[in-house]
Amino acid sequence: MGRTAEYSIRGYLYQFLRYLSEILAAGDGTKITIEGAIEDIDVAAPHLTTAVQCKYHEQVEKFTLGKIYKPILLMLEHFSTYTAPMPKVYYRLFCHFPDQSGTRGLTKEELDSVLKTNAESLKVIVGRIAAGVDHEEFRERFTIEFGQSTEALQQAVLASLRAKGFSADDVDAIIYPTAIQRIVDLATQATVADRTVDSSAFLAALHDVRQVTFTRWTRELATRGQIFKRLREDLKPALAHNARGRTFVIDPVGIEKFDDEIVRFIKKFVERYCCKYLHSNPPLFMIAGEYDVGGLQARLHDAGLRCADGLVGGSVFRAKDLFRRPMLKKAPFAIEFSLRLAKRAIVTEWPPKRPDELFLVNVLDDPWEHSDVNVHKLEIERLSDLEFALQLRKDYV
Repeated sequence: MGRTAEYSIRGYLYQFLRYLSEILAAGDGTKITIEGAIEDIDVAAPHLTTAVQCKYHEQVEKFTLGKIYKPILLMLEHFSTYTAPMPKVYYRLFCHFPDQSGTRGLTKEELDSVLKTNAESLKVIVGRIAAGVDHEEFRERFTIEFGQSTEALQQAVLASLRAKGFSADDVDAIIYPTAIQRIVDLATQATVADRTVDSSAFLAALHDVRQVTFTRWTRELATRGQIFKRLREDLKPALAHNARGRTFVIDPVGIEKFDDEIVRFIKKFVERYCCKYLHSNPPLFMIAGEYDVGGLQARLHDAGLRCADGLVGGSVFRAKDLFRRPMLKKAPFAIEFSLRLAKRAIVTEWPPKRPDELFLVNVLDDPWEHSDVNVHKLEIERLSDLEFALQLRKDYV
């Protein structure tokens, strides 16, 4: 099951990489659609459209024609029913098999073999192919392109980005992961129009990116080590300030062993960034969803951390009590409470002062986002990722 899931994820990433490759290779005026009207990727240049189907077969050691019967039949079906004279449509099956490279077409005998398939699911597609379709014309427009492995394709994409004039220092850690995430976002759009981009505009927008994009896809990228290090470096100046207002909004869903590790994570953060007299503004942790925040507060208390929770009389929430500053003693250092903790859903008021840093962890958006606030959106699977980014551990694991 684990291997199957891994190959599925790599298959998606391969398609995203191929889409980015098409954008990088496209000429001016070319429109590119992911999950297009025809195939996985539609490349529409003036008077010509290329429909690209992507297949990733890393777990298959040897290529056989039977592995690609279905995409061939689907392309032939489209060819047989597409009647518009323009744009002319060409079909490219882009796939990876470890034992193949280069390009090839289909012989007449091979196409006849595909059409004679005995697989019941494929016979349904054969039945939809229009009678009298010109097989010879289809074969002239059809190409099989054997692509690189995922790792090699990533390296080729990185080289292409550098060749487009992006800073070599920024490509690995900022431009590349941002480009992949924007493609992921495009792939989830409902309409073909919303999944279509102009190649020149897409690349121009990347030149304006200055902040690290850290999402669940970051872990699949060849440059993830550089991404983590750049994120860590970018956050370091803000973490160096003593009285910085820091707010975390965390959705536990999708974070491995969250319940086991959240107390240790918060304790590490507090002991690092709320441990002396000048640290007079304790961080606020707001937990999204249905998590037992009261139980977490009790566990933090047992770990030696006192929280402000904004609850008066044990059940009535008052934002003023949550946001108040703690009483402090300088020598020896003592603080009334070292963090603020609340369920995100009950905090409906803005704080008296906007936070300096807003960390949205596995949270898509939040009402406290503002142009004057440094917003850091992080999709993580492990709290150790966040610990590394926040200087709470030396090594990325």
